Amino acid sequence: MTHAELFGNARWVSPSAPCSQPYLRSAFTAFGDEDAEIIITGLGFFTLYCNGKRVSPDLLTPAWTDYEPHRFPEDGALSCETRGHRVLAMRYRLTGLLRPGKNVLGILLASGWYEYFQYGTVKACFRLTLTGEGRDALFFSGGEMRWAPSPILQSQMLKGEVHDYALEIPGWADPDFDDSAWAAVREVPAPESSFYIQECPADRAVRCIEPRLLRDEGGRRLYDAGENIAGYAVLCCPEGASGEAAVFYAEELGQDGWLDFGTYCDEMDVDSRQQDRYLLDGKARELFPRFLWHGFRYFTVSGNALPARVAVANANVAVTSSFTSSSPDLNWLYDAYIRTQLANMHAGIPSDCPQREGQGYTGDGQLTCETAMTTLDARAFYEKWMEDISDCQCRETGHVQNTAPYTPCGGGPGGWGCAIIAVPYAFYRHYGDASVLRRYYPQMRRYLDYLESHSDDDLVTRDDPPDAWCLGDWCTPDEIAIPAPFVNTYFYVKSLLRMQEIARILGRPEDIPGYRAREEKKRAALVRAYFDPDTGSFAGGIQGADAFAADIGLGDGRTFRNLVAKYQASGMYDTGIFGTDILTRLLFERGRASLAYRLLTSRKEISFHTIRMKGATTLWEYWTGQASHSHPMFGAVVRYLFQYLLGIRQPADGAGFGRLLIAPALPDGLDSASGCVAIPQGKVSVSWVKTADGPVFQLEVPAGVRAEFRYGKEVLPLRPGRTEVFGRP
Repeated sequence: MTHAELFGNARWVSPSAPCSQPYLRSAFTAFGDEDAEIIITGLGFFTLYCNGKRVSPDLLTPAWTDYEPHRFPEDGALSCETRGHRVLAMRYRLTGLLRPGKNVLGILLASGWYEYFQYGTVKACFRLTLTGEGRDALFFSGGEMRWAPSPILQSQMLKGEVHDYALEIPGWADPDFDDSAWAAVREVPAPESSFYIQECPADRAVRCIEPRLLRDEGGRRLYDAGENIAGYAVLCCPEGASGEAAVFYAEELGQDGWLDFGTYCDEMDVDSRQQDRYLLDGKARELFPRFLWHGFRYFTVSGNALPARVAVANANVAVTSSFTSSSPDLNWLYDAYIRTQLANMHAGIPSDCPQREGQGYTGDGQLTCETAMTTLDARAFYEKWMEDISDCQCRETGHVQNTAPYTPCGGGPGGWGCAIIAVPYAFYRHYGDASVLRRYYPQMRRYLDYLESHSDDDLVTRDDPPDAWCLGDWCTPDEIAIPAPFVNTYFYVKSLLRMQEIARILGRPEDIPGYRAREEKKRAALVRAYFDPDTGSFAGGIQGADAFAADIGLGDGRTFRNLVAKYQASGMYDTGIFGTDILTRLLFERGRASLAYRLLTSRKEISFHTIRMKGATTLWEYWTGQASHSHPMFGAVVRYLFQYLLGIRQPADGAGFGRLLIAPALPDGLDSASGCVAIPQGKVSVSWVKTADGPVFQLEVPAGVRAEFRYGKEVLPLRPGRTEVFGRP
């Protein structure tokens, strides 16, 4: 949409002097009984009030996008001037909030990602429509609005906020407030962008935790939220409180029993620590940051304030799944993944970590998207993020950036850029919506051409710019040894296989021979460069290399046998973020559920069990514990708890769960499992328990789906509702 199509004659407005967190006021006249709708946005983030009342509990609106062309602060480069750009706006109903006569809209703006990445300074725009009996009216943002500084002196993403309540203006958004001393806003140009109504879920404070006091020494109090989350502490200061209250946040405790900041910043870099500061004015009030979140479990409070609660804040998406089993490690894995994934869903993007970068890496995001769709009500969330991936693609070269929205960062051309194909494909498979394949098909084709142009000897060896990282796999427990060209070319072949399927779905059979020809060339190159005919392994089988190869049909009978023998002997993962997922899936797919289960529940050094036993409540960035302790990427394997242990999956050519296959795998050592997922037709639940007389299955499927149960040689069509099946021992 153009600016005029969405906002009509509205003008963008900004403070007339430097101020990143201003109050804005706009007065209008109403009869008080009209229907009222506002389309509004504020960059970076905004909160809207009408006649002193907050209009919505939404946080961090609008969602983060690649707002407009600009230069990034890290290197001053545009990178590619032909990316897509979008600005989102919120649509709110104000009916019931109006009164006869003078009414006021109050807008609190904050810098958000918009100023963090130096797109520009804060600004806002709105169109207000009143509809009554014969008295419709339109009101627009413009130069007649007034502004004043808010008490928020600083709001810096990933770090914190500073509030000075001596600057608080009581009643600032009330109709009767006298704003004659406020300054006039200035009108500024609209962003050079496209404009859309935001459909993806905004952030909310979704639940609260009562923190536990651990230590109280010298005016500094240490608290435990009990789990690693994204959110913030809400403090309560009493009447008469003065001075400063400060909150510091961290994921872990150090050897001295106080906060350890080392999982997200240099311990000596005080400015990079997550912290909120409040300068008190003697009035009783609650204190909390308004336009950011923190990633933490532990926090300290100093000054004349105490925590009232901890607010858990993330995208307002529901958990639509459950899983429990006789294995404490699998139960922890599911819970930790859900907590980690939610902690990394903010402002419309799936981030890598909530405390250090908070960015939408296309590697992490494509790896976990299917698991998120399986376990959460994530459709609208990923519809938005697919647009971000499309926007971050260079229209000239076809290059897909390593983050969406784009920011200067590192990654690679396979496991990262192939998100332009992998995410829409996963979305289609889960929801049965082929329109996303049609929409992004041209971008998918351009990215394949990009990979071709960045190949040498038919192996993908380069990325843009020429000195950029060209990663293959990432976060292996030891130094990365699996060759990057091998991994990146695997993703090229995987994408070519998907493109052949997509072409068939879209009725473009003429495209398939070209994809197949490229596929054969890449396969031959991988065999030529990495296959050892004496052993049957690829790249020495290092870090799951044989899983990558076998997954796309390379090698011979020895390749998979070598893989099985290696992991039976080691009993633990040696793989990075992609290899872990591929290895686990391949073992399940090829009838090695007991080995897959053994790796998932291994008690050796490199294992989810080890992470759990170290007290973790979320998944770590590295197996070995360095860096972030809230990274969802290794949790991609959680979908196999549902697809294989519970057996809830589709036929290979299925989409949207019109056909449902329930074929549980009962590995050695696991005595029971149960859970449910939401599919487009409703809820599917499966539970099983091993007994002396054989396994007993409890199944439930919704109407509108052709469902079939398989176990061993048993094949049973399922009717809607509940079914009990007794399996043979």
